[in-house]
Amino acid sequence: MRALALGRRNRGVVLSEVIMTTFITGLMFTVLPGFYFTYVRLWSREGSRVDTLERAAIVVQRMEKEVRNARRLSVSSDGKALTIVLPKQRLDSTIGRYVNEIDGQGQLVDGDQVRYYFTADPHNVALGGGIYRRVERVNGTSVAPRLITDQIHPELNPLVSGDSTAQPIFFYDSALRTVTVTVTAVETRASVGDFAPGQTGPRCSRDGGSLARTATQGHPEGELACSVCGSQVKPNAELAVHQIQLLARNQ
Repeated sequence: MRALALGRRNRGVVLSEVIMTTFITGLMFTVLPGFYFTYVRLWSREGSRVDTLERAAIVVQRMEKEVRNARRLSVSSDGKALTIVLPKQRLDSTIGRYVNEIDGQGQLVDGDQVRYYFTADPHNVALGGGIYRRVERVNGTSVAPRLITDQIHPELNPLVSGDSTAQPIFFYDSALRTVTVTVTAVETRASVGDFAPGQTGPRCSRDGGSLARTATQGHPEGELACSVCGSQVKPNAELAVHQIQLLARNQ
């Protein structure tokens, strides 16, 4: 009898171990993958958001010093190009660095001309476009344009106050000698299937409608709206707006 009871107890222990093993295995194959894919999607989205902010900020960081040192500034009529005339510089051997050159009347001399301009994607307008930098040397030679950043969408810039038009990328106030730079950058979120960024422009993920800014009482600068479902928009991309005002200090 004692042996029989011991055998039953051993079978009970084995059965309990089997149940526990099955439970743990089920947990590993059901709950843990859910946590994994949730965190991967979260990491992907946050990565897109950071990339968007960097994409927008790199434009103003690149031109900040040049605008502040500019002798003259001009902006194209559509607000998509900024031309900066820098002071001419020479190497001062006594201090071992370049300084601004001064003429006989104590005035600055024109130097290199730098132009920042927006160009839409020639293959797909929905992808926005890029901001380029081109330099014309004071000796007449030119430097090949260089792409500063891409996936810029000026049509999604905040609206002009009391108007339905988007703020220009570049706006120059000649009285204050200030340049306002406004850029809206887009980073498409990774897809759910393979976590790879899709090569599509910003749109509503519900119905694929195009996005636009619509002025409302609560958002006079405009909030994103879908051309199909209206204000109930759920963008398929991260959008970041970066705006800064730069002061030109030289005359």
